[in-house]
Amino acid sequence: MGERANLLRPAQAAFISGIAVRAVDRAIDEHVLPKGFYVLDGGRRLTPGACVMIAFYHAAADTFTPGLRKHIINRFEDRLRYVEFDHCEALARENWKLGEQYWSVDLAPFIALTAGGYERLREAEAAVARDEDVMSGAEVLRGTRVLVHDVAASAGDGEPIERIRDAYPSLTDRQIELAIIYATAHPQRGRPRGTALTTGTKHVERKVVQRKTAR
Repeated sequence: MGERANLLRPAQAAFISGIAVRAVDRAIDEHVLPKGFYVLDGGRRLTPGACVMIAFYHAAADTFTPGLRKHIINRFEDRLRYVEFDHCEALARENWKLGEQYWSVDLAPFIALTAGGYERLREAEAAVARDEDVMSGAEVLRGTRVLVHDVAASAGDGEPIERIRDAYPSLTDRQIELAIIYATAHPQRGRPRGTALTTGTKHVERKVVQRKTAR
């Protein structure tokens, strides 16, 4: 397919779809996604429509067989091929229902779900800055010298929000949340650093599927 500016890395697609990165990779490796919904050259990247497909495929795992889920995805292929998240609010109001003799689905909730994830990700990305003159070009929360991945690692180590807030007193709860979102969708390469906080320590601040049952 022609190059598109809105293609998403697997970790971004996973956050938007509300699933694990490995599930995104499986969707490519196991040919769940039709051709044209992802590219491999230069690293794996996926279209917005692929996020909708993956979200549905994962949510319907306990309801439909893999073969039926792929069949449903293929039925929606043409409509999802050029989906843009900027237009998803209007798209979600369209009729996305589809059914055959023993099953029915409505894809609109999955469009709304992924569009919401996309908006949260874009907000998080806008809250992060990178400048060679600030912390050697590492990703920091905009207007601060606080390393985004350090904040997120503290949350990943199970630190309660109160401890993280005490360690980074200049940050709001929303900034902490955005740091976690950003780091989830933009993980560091290699093994992440542990940043569990000891007591008294402060950092120096620099889903909707219906099935008809056969009888």
